[in-house]
Amino acid sequence: MKEDMYDNFKKLQNRVIDSLAMTDLIKIQKILSNIDGPTISTGVGGSYVVSTFLSKILSKKNNIICESLTPRDLIYKNLNCYENIIACSYSGNNFGVYTSFNNNLKKYLFSRNTFENVTNIKYKTSDIEHSFISLSSTLIPMTILLAYYLDNDLSIINEILSLTYNFDFENSDIYEILSGYDSNTAHTFIESTMVESGIGTPIIHDKYEFCHGRSTFNLCHSSNLIFFYCNSELDKLYESELNDYYNSIIKINKRFDDELINDYYFTYISMLLCKQIAKSKNKDLSNVNYSKLVKKLYFYKGGM
Repeated sequence: MKEDMYDNFKKLQNRVIDSLAMTDLIKIQKILSNIDGPTISTGVGGSYVVSTFLSKILSKKNNIICESLTPRDLIYKNLNCYENIIACSYSGNNFGVYTSFNNNLKKYLFSRNTFENVTNIKYKTSDIEHSFISLSSTLIPMTILLAYYLDNDLSIINEILSLTYNFDFENSDIYEILSGYDSNTAHTFIESTMVESGIGTPIIHDKYEFCHGRSTFNLCHSSNLIFFYCNSELDKLYESELNDYYNSIIKINKRFDDELINDYYFTYISMLLCKQIAKSKNKDLSNVNYSKLVKKLYFYKGGM
C-alpha cells in the first residue's frame, strides 16, 4: 500500500532525526570544513532546494564564493574561475550528477549513495521515503547542513521540527510569492512543489523588484500572496498596502535572528503550507497524477 502525504509528513521528523543519529556528522563536518575556494553546487527538483541551501551555508560558514546552479547551466557557464563542484542528489546516480561531473573541477557528491572517483559526503537513512514530492529526502540533507553550520548543536533543529502551523487562506490557483535571498531556499521549495504537483501556479517576486511594476500582475489575475515577512521597512510598507489587492495573504513571520536558521525554518513551514494547499484541493503530494511526459523525460540522457 502506497504511503500518502499524511503518512510521509507524520514520519518526517523521525526520518530526519534518525538520519542525524545514523550519519557520521563529524566526518561530514570535516569534509565540508575543508572546502575552500570558489565553488558551485548543483541539483534538480528537491535536490536543487538542497543545493540552494548548501551554497548559502558554505558561503557563510567557510567564507567562500558559492553559487547554486542546475546541471545544464554548467555546459554554458565559464568554469575557469571555480575550483569545486558539489552535486546534490538523493539517489546519486541521475544524469544531472554525471553532467555536473563532466569538467575539471574538484568533485564532491552530497548524497545517501556514493560515486566513484569523487569525494563522497554521504548521509544515511533508515526508512526510505516513497513520495513524488521530496519531503524527507530534501529536509534530511538540509538538516545535516544546518547541523554543520551549528557545529552539531541539534537543539534548534528539534525545536523547528516540533512546530505545527495552520494557515488561513481562500482557495486560489495562483500564488504570488514575496521573497529574496534571505528566504530563497523556501521559495525554491514552494515553486518546485507547486509546479510538480499541480497545486498552484507560483510567481516569485523579489521584494524590491516588486516596487518596479510587478504589482500590475494582480490587476489582471486573481491570486493569493505568500509573504516571507522579515519586519523590514519595506515589509511593513507591503503589510499596510497589499491587503486590498489579494484574496488572501499568507504571512510567514521571521522567527530567528540568524538568516540561515530562519531560511531553514521558512522551508519547513513552506512544506506544511504546501501540504495544506494540497489538502484544500483534494490532492496528494506523495501520489501525484502526473503527465505521461514525466516518464518520457525523466530518464533523458543526452546533449543539453
